Amino acid sequence: MASLADVLFFEAQQRGDVANNICCDMGNAEPQWASPAHGIFISIEAAGVHRSLGVKVSRVLSTTMDSWTPLQLRMMELGGNKKFVEFLQEQGVPDNMPIRLKYMTRAADWYRKQLLAMAEGSAPPESLVPGTGHLPMHDATTDATQRVLDEVFCSANLFSNPCTQCATASKAHARGRCLSSGGGSSSSTDSCSESQSPTPPLRQLQQLLQIEKLQQLHVQRLWTSKGDRAAEKLRTMSTGTMRGFGSGD
Repeated sequence: MASLADVLFFEAQQRGDVANNICCDMGNAEPQWASPAHGIFISIEAAGVHRSLGVKVSRVLSTTMDSWTPLQLRMMELGGNKKFVEFLQEQGVPDNMPIRLKYMTRAADWYRKQLLAMAEGSAPPESLVPGTGHLPMHDATTDATQRVLDEVFCSANLFSNPCTQCATASKAHARGRCLSSGGGSSSSTDSCSESQSPTPPLRQLQQLLQIEKLQQLHVQRLWTSKGDRAAEKLRTMSTGTMRGFGSGD
């Protein structure tokens, strides 16, 4: 159970910055959960996704029910939703990137290490290589497959194109960005073409196909994590489709 001092601390954090009173991932009002590794406030729905990432990436705690350590409180004090969101934007991480992929980027990984170092008073991590923050985190020196993917991502700079962001968005409102930027135009492609340098249609199609293929590969790699396998086991148990748990077994 959170102490009275902890509860008052979180109330002050959320009153002092309106961004902290909205879920950092989903926009829900008055979030009561947090990820101290990132210094952010999140909703219970987003907390479920964070749990699937594993505690090495994001340990979620309730701001009203869980006990907090001084280090975790310090990370929340130094962090904040606004700081985290602005950093990801600076590193080229798309706003519409799925939650699981967003927290597995190099930018999110660096931010976690930097925030922990600040809270502990230890040496900061090495700076991110420019233009790589939106890429998946991994050991590029030992993974040849990931090196190839890095080259494709960096050379194409796919996610810096606002029209590419619309095409790869996971939500309908994100896909409509080009429409909104075009002043209500009925054609998203017309408004897009006016806001960027000319690119051959074939090249645009190739870029979009590359994005789709690379995202599928990344999701497949993430699916092998223990957290995902455990989540799938719980899901099948709850739906009665796992052997030994359903009425049809």
